[in-house]
Amino acid sequence: MIGEKEEIRGQKVPQGVGIAGTVAETRKPLIVNNVQDDPRHFSKIDKNFEFITKSILCVPMMIKGELTGVLEAVNAIGRSGFSESDQELLSYLAEQAAIAIHNRMLYDDLSRRIKELTALYDISQSISFADPEENIFNKIIISLAESLDVEKASILFYDEDKDKFQIAAAYGLPKLEKTEKIEIKESIAGYVSKSGQPLIIGDIKKEITFPFEKGEGIYKTGSFISTPLRIKNSIIGVLNISDKKNGDDFTPLDYKVISTIGTNIAGIYQEFIYQKKIKAQKRLSQEIDVAAEIQRKILPAIPEEISGNKIAAYNKPAKEIGGDFYDFFHFDDGKYAVLVADVSGKGIPAALFMGLARNILRAETRINNQPGRLLTTANQYIFQDSEQAMFVTVFYMLVDPHNNLISYGSAGHNDQLFIKSGTNEVKQLNSIGKALGISADSKYEERVVIYEPGDTIVLFTDGVLEYLGDGDIIKGEAKLSRESITYLNRHPKDLINHYRKELEKIDIDDEFIDDFTILSIKF
Repeated sequence: MIGEKEEIRGQKVPQGVGIAGTVAETRKPLIVNNVQDDPRHFSKIDKNFEFITKSILCVPMMIKGELTGVLEAVNAIGRSGFSESDQELLSYLAEQAAIAIHNRMLYDDLSRRIKELTALYDISQSISFADPEENIFNKIIISLAESLDVEKASILFYDEDKDKFQIAAAYGLPKLEKTEKIEIKESIAGYVSKSGQPLIIGDIKKEITFPFEKGEGIYKTGSFISTPLRIKNSIIGVLNISDKKNGDDFTPLDYKVISTIGTNIAGIYQEFIYQKKIKAQKRLSQEIDVAAEIQRKILPAIPEEISGNKIAAYNKPAKEIGGDFYDFFHFDDGKYAVLVADVSGKGIPAALFMGLARNILRAETRINNQPGRLLTTANQYIFQDSEQAMFVTVFYMLVDPHNNLISYGSAGHNDQLFIKSGTNEVKQLNSIGKALGISADSKYEERVVIYEPGDTIVLFTDGVLEYLGDGDIIKGEAKLSRESITYLNRHPKDLINHYRKELEKIDIDDEFIDDFTILSIKF
């Protein structure tokens, strides 16, 4: 717009309206020297700006058969109106203007692509040289701000659990850089994330109608872009930039660049989260491997023979780490004791509780190795330290080789097997008592049985019966009895190795049901 009424620059004329609209539709030049009498005249601008349009010469701006716009001359000076020669001259100018505009559009598009590629290149370089342990988004936001020549920028990711934004990175915003999370309510980022629509604002105070935290003094120009970050159809956060260093407003061209960069940031975030999960899983796997190795090492080495009695034991957890364990104790008076135990639950919680229960039971055997008192005292300590209603079943037996006497007690454990060598009769060993950790004042019955040479004891956890019976405890117990009788005249390690070979063929968490622990003594 050039002339005495330059304030009309930027005014909009509805499409297809007015003399300019007619030229745009017909693609033909038009001379109107009596504008006020022409019904096609769009008089609104005249009225708004106290201007009188007398004559108009309007020509289309065409390039390669496409309309770029119209070029209009208004109110001929020193003559009654426009002539054919004026039209010829203006048409020539329109042709040149169309070429110039077209070239400018090509230049703007190229500039946008250069700006976009520069920003993406800088971001990719930042990612390439970033330390895996550092916040990669700090490097991204710095590259983004410097490439786009803005003073302020921020990347916010939505924290669904807390319904707040987590600030991944901020540039030129000291207050925001020191804040970990910001509220969704009454924030521009919150509006953008919930509406899913970007904002391109020239003046924050004039153009935003919804309530928001204005942050007085934060913005210099009041012009900014806020665009949602998406992964597929989900909005995961918001990218904000504000305050161009040259003071200009942001344009749709700037938004296109920001939108492209936002798409890349969303992809980087997705990969970032994936890598964090992989690292966490790897770290957890390593920790579980260490825990499993510690568990294997704390299971005692049991002698194959003691006081003429032959012993063997085996443990296989259902997962990498388990809650079953066995233990062996040898006392100065020649007596020895064994136990098998089964902690409620599986995995890491069971393994931790197993360690607690094992240490308490070990400590108590040094004070009193008789089953009844040992289980009673151990239960009190385990109950005090038990959390989340965890408990442990235990079968403990003390062997007196001098008198061929077995004293035993059970804390809620399965009935165990005592097999007579002469008759192959299978007796069940049981006694009254709750699992350790359920009640602080539980009492435990102590029973005795006399053994003869050739008799066999088989101690086990319920995982043995579940495995042998395909989940059916009764069938599993019957099968264990039959197979124990089959190996009655051999060393207990032969029975144990029989199960070991079977279980080594099974993948954990695949066919396996529960921890498998078995201990056998042949007197």
